[in-house]
Amino acid sequence: MLASVTAGDVFPAALAATADAPYPLGSGTHKVLVEQRVSGVRRSYYVHVPAGYSGSAPLPVVVALHGAFSTARELERQSGLSLLADREGFLVVYPQGIGLGDWFRHWNSGYCCGKARRMNLDDVGFALAAVDDVARRNPVDRSRLYIAGFSNGGMLAYRIAAEHSDIVAAVAVVSATIGGVPAPNEPEWSIVQPKMPVAVLAIHGVADANIPFEGGRGAQSHGESSAISVARSMRFWVDADRCGAQPQVESLARGHVELQSWSGCHDDTQVVLYSLNNWGHEWPQEKLLGGFDATGTIWRFFERHRIASDSHTTAK
Repeated sequence: MLASVTAGDVFPAALAATADAPYPLGSGTHKVLVEQRVSGVRRSYYVHVPAGYSGSAPLPVVVALHGAFSTARELERQSGLSLLADREGFLVVYPQGIGLGDWFRHWNSGYCCGKARRMNLDDVGFALAAVDDVARRNPVDRSRLYIAGFSNGGMLAYRIAAEHSDIVAAVAVVSATIGGVPAPNEPEWSIVQPKMPVAVLAIHGVADANIPFEGGRGAQSHGESSAISVARSMRFWVDADRCGAQPQVESLARGHVELQSWSGCHDDTQVVLYSLNNWGHEWPQEKLLGGFDATGTIWRFFERHRIASDSHTTAK
């Protein structure tokens, strides 16, 4: 049974599957039902084990969080993370938000969204407990836990990284910010100040009409919530990681992408932002963005970072 967890519970002392643990999972994508229920419905997650994996060496873990009104399998298809995992050799955990069957799935990311927020579901705990469950089945590298998310899932990814900065080596979000105002006459909500630096990568479409680049409510924003801006979100992480004030700026992908990167961050962390010109609220498509490979960029960023023995994030 999965339950709410603290940072120290996320990875058991013995990372390899023990005698009383579930059997190790072989290559491919597997659906795992858990005993935790919401409104009588059992929660679930998917896990992808890379092709050809022998089950002996501990692997890095990427937790991939889908957006609102989407599913784990849809994010798997959109992002191509499982295909990349087969080539690069890492595990991908795809938790499922609550919803009606495979409809309207979403997360309690703090200021958003829907029923999950109203019920104050511990989706941070659920996502990390799914990792814990995978670690009981297959050996994982506890120094290389990465969190990625799209939209509402990106909001949750930021929240996990902020609340569990001692175990998250790096976080990457697409089309998400650090918080916002849930509804008129409600106070603004934002992620907490992390206790330790975390390497951060953000990708955001300048023309995003759901979670506007400049913040506020967009023409296609759902509900009554309004978002904190991308610039303010980056400033939050630049200050938290104690980076240099001014970023280096580059134009990439034949002008489709602007990269801002902040250096001099504490513990060799990094903060980077990829702004996508003329792009809206969807996972970046390489063929439409001058060859910009969002999923590959995220993985290359992740593999540069790990949790050191003193629980601080350092680059390899």
